[in-house]
Amino acid sequence: MFVDFGQSAPNPVISTLKYFNEEYREHAIDKQCRALECKAMSKITINQEKCKGCGLCQKHCPVNAIEGEAREKRKINQEKCIKCGTCLTNCPFKAIGN
Repeated sequence: MFVDFGQSAPNPVISTLKYFNEEYREHAIDKQCRALECKAMSKITINQEKCKGCGLCQKHCPVNAIEGEAREKRKINQEKCIKCGTCLTNCPFKAIGN
């Protein structure tokens, strides 16, 4: 009666490995989290080609992690950044990502 007990236990892990293999690799090998859920692994960057230097990301950053002068392309100081995502939601040019 208890012979089959536990044989299906690994199925959820096997299923997620099958459908989310790339995300597992990013976490395990690249130490990055594209969903920004694993704060320690996240790295938010500004695409210099898309940045227009408007400063909205800098204005809304709660820890002043975004550096740059008026009308200059901005950069994120990774040591200060708390990965809150505020800059992502405030960039009208979609220049910020991970």
